[in-house]
Amino acid sequence: MPEQCFLRWRRKYGNIFTIWFGEQPQVCVAEFNKIIETFQKDGEAYSGRFTFEEFDKLVRGGTYGIIMTEGEFWRGQRRFALQIFRDFGLGKNLMQDKILSELELLFERIEEEIKEGKDVDFGENIDISVGSIINNFLFGYRFDNIQDFIHPWSLIRLWPSLRYLPFVNSYFEYLKGVDNQLFDFHKRQIKEHLNSINSPPTDFVEAFLLEKQQKDLIGVPHDFTIEQLVGVANDLWFAGQETTSTTLNWGIAFLINNPNVQDKVHAELDSIIGDFDRIITTADRPSLPYLNALINEIQRMANLVPLNVAHKLTKDVKIDGYYIPKDTTIIPQISAVLADGEIFENPEEFSPERFLDENGKLKKVDELIPFSIGKRQCLGEALARMELFLFLGNLLNKYKFMPGNDGIPSLKRINGGTARCRKYKCRIIRREESCSN
Repeated sequence: MPEQCFLRWRRKYGNIFTIWFGEQPQVCVAEFNKIIETFQKDGEAYSGRFTFEEFDKLVRGGTYGIIMTEGEFWRGQRRFALQIFRDFGLGKNLMQDKILSELELLFERIEEEIKEGKDVDFGENIDISVGSIINNFLFGYRFDNIQDFIHPWSLIRLWPSLRYLPFVNSYFEYLKGVDNQLFDFHKRQIKEHLNSINSPPTDFVEAFLLEKQQKDLIGVPHDFTIEQLVGVANDLWFAGQETTSTTLNWGIAFLINNPNVQDKVHAELDSIIGDFDRIITTADRPSLPYLNALINEIQRMANLVPLNVAHKLTKDVKIDGYYIPKDTTIIPQISAVLADGEIFENPEEFSPERFLDENGKLKKVDELIPFSIGKRQCLGEALARMELFLFLGNLLNKYKFMPGNDGIPSLKRINGGTARCRKYKCRIIRREESCSN
């Protein structure tokens, strides 16, 4: 696994080392305190982004979006996106209500498959739910079934896994075709919005288009172009879908592989919630330390971004006496931190207890940084945390997850843009029935 390779190199070469992709050096910071010292305490210096500008120009006309842009352009677009997240209730009851509405529809799909006596493809079902939440935020509609969802999702999954590989030229025509299809999907959604823009806006695209209209009217230069909107939609769709649904899919796979852990979280839910049909909300979070510890351990073990995301220095820096010039590619090796045995004892073991103190209370572990750190910290972190708690809490309160006919899910990862879980089906049992037997 990549993180184990980074840990071996750290032991051999030290906390900071350089790897080479052809003629391109990449400096790696592979120790937690050094990551804090650099990417957090001097965040602006480490906030640049390494990009293939010529490739982006050939494929999509330029570098757009939020994830792969930098400088004032990136700061302005990130600030706007965060404001719209806040306006639409991110971290508040409004967003919670939307998540819980999707959860009810997920329950309906699961109940239908239970009724038919089928093993359930959990990953497919959670993809629809999480995809509908971010799609509703962006474009104002949800997916009614898997067929609506499959096309954009398959393209989103292909793109980040391949786009920034150093040998990308051999995939150029293939990637260009994928990219054109993906952006055509987003352009169609945006084109429909152009015909009727609501004020106040009801989704992100409308908010962006209203901002564009206002700046066009007063005649000031701005970055709120249709090309940028397509890029932002792509970034937010991927960030809001891939990481959360993949984490939840891993979570159920870990629980099926570790039934003792599932028993413990069920015991906590029975003690605190005490009703299989009661909907858990974020107000319950402080009362459920084991569930919170479980979510932390799922994120640590899933270790979703094994290769980490490359940054670029915006000025010359010195780290531990090493001079590193401006524009150097530099990477915080967060995946190595999450797998570091000096921080997390027996890191290969699935153990939520590592996040609990001797009194069973949730303890803060600073080294758990699955959403990155510094200026490039995930802007959708609040939404993702809410989704993970509400989905896992309510699913585990209502159901027990067991191996399907094909056996327990494999924990062997599929490494790409993110570390995905292999496809599996599981048996889902209503807890009210399993407890009464």
